[in-house]
Amino acid sequence: MRIESYWHPYPGLAENEDYPGRLIVLEGTDGVGRSTQITLLKRWLESSGIAVYDTGMTRSNLAGRHLREAREGHTMGRMTQALFYATDFADRLENEMVPALRAGYVVLTDRYVYSLIARGIVRGLDPNWMRRIYGFAIQPSAVYYLKITIPDLIPRVLASGGFDYWESGADYSAGGDLYDCFVKHQSALLEQFEQMADEFGFVSVDASASIDQTFQTLQQHLSEMMQNASLKPGMATPLLPPPAGRRPSSDRVAEVLRDFLA
Repeated sequence: MRIESYWHPYPGLAENEDYPGRLIVLEGTDGVGRSTQITLLKRWLESSGIAVYDTGMTRSNLAGRHLREAREGHTMGRMTQALFYATDFADRLENEMVPALRAGYVVLTDRYVYSLIARGIVRGLDPNWMRRIYGFAIQPSAVYYLKITIPDLIPRVLASGGFDYWESGADYSAGGDLYDCFVKHQSALLEQFEQMADEFGFVSVDASASIDQTFQTLQQHLSEMMQNASLKPGMATPLLPPPAGRRPSSDRVAEVLRDFLA
C-alpha cells in the first residue's frame, strides 16, 4: 500500500512509500459487532497463509492503560479525551501499525480515526480541529463500515452487558436516564458516520444481519481486494458459516431481545 497521510505527515514517516502490507479498518458504532468480525477475519486470513496483526483503541503501551483508568474514574473532559485518544493512536501507528505494514502484514484495526473524530464532534468540538489533530493518520487500504440502526443496535448492547457510561454519552448529555442518553448519543454518532462515508470512501456492510452473514460479506470484500492486489495468490476458499444450531449464544439472545422490543 502507498503510505499517504490525510492532512499532514507523521513526523519521521516517509510519504508515498510502497509497503507490502494492507491496512484494513472495521468501523461502526459501539456494540455493532466489530470485535467479533475482527476475530473471525483474523482466523480466516491466517488460515489462508496471510500474516495478520490486529489492534484497536486504548491498546498502546504509552497511553492505553492510563486512558482506561481515566474512563473508569469518569474524569476526562471532552478535549482531554480527544487528545488522550490521539496520543494512544499515534503510539500504535508508529510502533505497531507501520512496522507491521512494512513487514507485509495485513493490519486489522477495530476502529480508526473516524470514530475518534465522530466522538469529538458529537461532544461539541470543532470538526476542523478534530481533523487536524488526527491529520497524521495514514489512509487505509479499505474501510468497512458496519452499518446498523438504533432499533437493531439496542438488543445487541443489552445482550452484551448493558449501557456503558461513555458509550452512552452520559458525560455530556443532560437529563434523562442511561437509555435516553444512549439513544441520543448513538444516533448522533450514526449521523456523523453517514456524513463521513462519502468523504473517506467507506464500504458499507449491513450489520443488522446475523454474525455469519456479515462475516460472509466481509470475506467476499476482502477476497476481492486481496486478489486484485496480488497480496496472496490462491487464497483459501471463504469459510462456510457454522450450522444454524451452533450460532453464537450472544446472537441468539440479541434476536430474542429485538423481537421483544419490537
